[in-house]
Amino acid sequence: MSARGLLLAALVAAALPGCADAVDPTLGLDVPYSLYGYLDPTADRQAVRVVPIAASLEADSVGLDAAVTSTDLETRAVTAWRDSLVTYADGSVGHVYLAEVTPRPGSRVRLEARRSDGAVSSVEVDVPPVVAPTVTAPTSAPGEVYYGVRFEGAPRVQRGQLELAVTDAGGALVLLRVPVEVDLEESAPDVWTIRVPFLSAVDRYMRAEGLRGSGVRLLQATYVGFVTNEAWDPPSTDLDALVEPGTFTNVEGGLGFVGAGYPAKVEWVPSPQVQGSLGFEVPGGPAGEVRINEVRTGPDGWVEFYNPQFAPVSLGRYGLSDTQADPFRQLFSATDVVPGRGFLVVPLRVEAGLDRALWFSDPDGAQVQRFYVDAAHPGLTFGSFPDGRTLRIRELGGDIFQGVLFPTPGGPNALVGRPAVLNEVASEGTAGWAEVAFLPGYEFTGASVLTDPHLFDDWGRADGDGSPFAVAEENGGGLVLPQRPTEVLVYARFTPPPAVGPAQARVVDVYTYGPQSAGQSVGRLPDGPEGAWTPGLRPTRGAPNALARFGL
Repeated sequence: MSARGLLLAALVAAALPGCADAVDPTLGLDVPYSLYGYLDPTADRQAVRVVPIAASLEADSVGLDAAVTSTDLETRAVTAWRDSLVTYADGSVGHVYLAEVTPRPGSRVRLEARRSDGAVSSVEVDVPPVVAPTVTAPTSAPGEVYYGVRFEGAPRVQRGQLELAVTDAGGALVLLRVPVEVDLEESAPDVWTIRVPFLSAVDRYMRAEGLRGSGVRLLQATYVGFVTNEAWDPPSTDLDALVEPGTFTNVEGGLGFVGAGYPAKVEWVPSPQVQGSLGFEVPGGPAGEVRINEVRTGPDGWVEFYNPQFAPVSLGRYGLSDTQADPFRQLFSATDVVPGRGFLVVPLRVEAGLDRALWFSDPDGAQVQRFYVDAAHPGLTFGSFPDGRTLRIRELGGDIFQGVLFPTPGGPNALVGRPAVLNEVASEGTAGWAEVAFLPGYEFTGASVLTDPHLFDDWGRADGDGSPFAVAEENGGGLVLPQRPTEVLVYARFTPPPAVGPAQARVVDVYTYGPQSAGQSVGRLPDGPEGAWTPGLRPTRGAPNALARFGL
C-alpha cells in the first residue's frame, strides 16, 4: 500500500469502533486534537479530519469545540474552515473541516485548531510545486517491458495506480485498474522515477479476468502517482504501527499528520507488439493505430501521419493512394518511420474537391483508414482536431473531428479560430449538465455537447442566446455524464470572421473529467480557453466559474 493509502487508511481506522484499542492510549492526554489530512494545491476545496483527544470516544459524535484556520505564512492570508459531521458506512461519525481555498504551490501554510479554552493543536505544512510527470522510453528484459514514469521537481513521490482505458467486444469504454508492484527511485535531488513492470502486471490481470483474446482493445495506459511534500515519509508500512499515537506525527500540541500533495498522471499508448502479446485486439497490424492527420491540397500538397503510440512505427510495405483500385500508388519503405507520439510528412499531390478520399492500406491491401478531403478549394489544409481523431457521420455530411486547419506540417494540429470551449461539467445524479463558453467574433448556427458521438440525434444542445455561456442538459442519450472518467466533446457549426477562415462544422474542444463529489463540479479557472481545469468547484451553471473559487 502507498504511503498516501496508509495515511488515509489510518484516518478511517481511527473512526472505526473495532480500532478503539489503537486510539484509547490517547485518552486523557493534555493536548486537544489529532489532525489528519493533506493540502492539495490542485484543488479548490480542502478537507482535514479533526479528532478530539477527550475522556470518551463519543465526544467525536457531538458538536466539536474547535475553530480551525489556515494561514499562508508568506501572504498572511487567513482562511476559516467550517465543520461538517461525516457518518461512515459502519455508522460511526467524525468531524471533517472544509475550506474553499487553493494552497499556493511552493508556499508554507500553518493549520491550527483552537479550543475555546485557548488550547491549540497546529502544524506547518510545505506545499509542493505542481509538476507534470512524463513517460520515459520503455526498456525490456526477458518476459518484461518496463515503462518509467519520471517526476522532475517533486520533493517526494508516492506509488500510485496503473489504469487501462479499453473498449470491450461491444465497443463500450471500460476503465481497468491493474494491481502492480513498482520500483520507486530518487535518481537526483527532486527527480523521481517509478518503474512500472507493465507486461507482467497486465498479463496477470488479463489472465485472471479472462480477457485475453476476448476482443478487448487497448486505447491508452495511465499511471497516477502522488506528489507530496518532503515530510510525507512514513517510518513504517505497518498500519497498526502507524496508528499508534506519536508514531507518525508532525502536529504541535496534538497528534496525527497533515501533509500536502496531489495526484499527477501521465498517459501513453503501448506498442502494437506489446498489446498483441497481452491478448488485446490489434487491428491493422503494427501501423494500425497510425492515422492520416493533416492534408495540404494542391500541386505542392503533402500528407501528415500521426502516431499516438509511445513507440515509433515503420510504415514499411503500407500504401497510400487517392483510389481504392490502386492502394499502393505510394509504397512506403522500412525507413518511413512515424516517431512515437510524433508526425511524418510525405509529399503527395492531392486534388481538392468534395468527398475526395485518401486510402491508407496495410501490406495486404486491406484498408487501415479512409480519409475524406472535404476541401472545396486548392491550397487549403484539412485535418483532424484533436490529432489523430476521426469519426464520419453521414447524416451530418462529414467527419465531426475534421475540417480546415492552419498548416502545421510535422506538429500538432491547430484550429482556424477557437469559437467555443467546454467550460464546466457537473455530473452528480441523473441531472448533470455541461456548460459551453462562447468566444466573441463568431457567428454560430448551433452548438452541441456529446459523450457518445454515434447518438447524434441525442446530442445535448448548447446554443447561445447572445450570452457568453450556454448549458446542455444530460438527456440519457448522446449526453450522459456518469460518475467515471468520461470524454466530453463540443461540436459547433460556426462562421469565423472573414479573415480567419471559412464556415465549419466540427469538434472544437475535448475534455475527459473524472468522478465528482456531491455538490461539486469541475471547470476552467479562469473561464475560457486559457483556463486550467480545476476540480471541486461549487457549480455555477451559466455564470463565471471564478464565482465558485472566491465564494461570491
